Amino acid sequence: MLEVGDQVRIGESGESVFVVREVDSDEGRAVIESVDDSAAGRYPFSMPLGALVRVDSTG
Repeated sequence: MLEVGDQVRIGESGESVFVVREVDSDEGRAVIESVDDSAAGRYPFSMPLGALVRVDSTG
């Protein structure tokens, strides 16, 4: 289960990394935001939990 503060990608092949800001397990969604401060249009947005893949923190 994803938790607030986890880093994720959208899908297995996603290249951008996002941080989880909120999790709504009842709705099956999470609010995520890019970890890249310079990302164009950086803002939090909602995605289905099933579309998110946790980033391995060991590298």
